[in-house]
Amino acid sequence: MNKNIKNWIIKPIRATVFADRDAYYWIQSKLGLGNYQMAALVWAKGLIIGLLIGAFLL
Repeated sequence: MNKNIKNWIIKPIRATVFADRDAYYWIQSKLGLGNYQMAALVWAKGLIIGLLIGAFLL
């Protein structure tokens, strides 16, 4: 029973983390960006999402 609950919690988290990593490298290769450019893209995405969430919460 404990192992079943552990798999129920761990599997979705692991799938999300690996999917994000694969998507990151896919976007990097398709756009031909370097590591610093990808960091700036991720930062800008986080800023935009944060501003949108903040606007909806106010």
